[in-house]
Amino acid sequence: MEEQVLWKMIEVINWKRDHSYNRIKGLLSVMEPGTVKMLEQFVNNKARELRKKYEAAWLGNDGGPGIDVGDDSWSDLVYDVVGRGEEFYNSITTEKLREMGNSYDFEESFCYCFL
Repeated sequence: MEEQVLWKMIEVINWKRDHSYNRIKGLLSVMEPGTVKMLEQFVNNKARELRKKYEAAWLGNDGGPGIDVGDDSWSDLVYDVVGRGEEFYNSITTEKLREMGNSYDFEESFCYCFL
């Protein structure tokens, strides 16, 4: 499935609206299981890319002050970025992540919608 279609699905899910796992699970329940699995893998891959790209910033190993969240919250933070959609994901920077983490501007956890 094309990346643009998967991003469109994330947009339709609209995680930022209310962060409701139940609402989103309901949306996913009417989709083909194979499609849901592809979407889940896509979301996991995008979160993994963010973790890898920004891990040094999170830990403060990039010369900056670090992002003041623990392991579990770090995961929540990167999944929240993915859940906000393609435009937000593509606009993320170290500074934006740091600001989100330090001000707790993220929710637990977009990946739970797929459990």
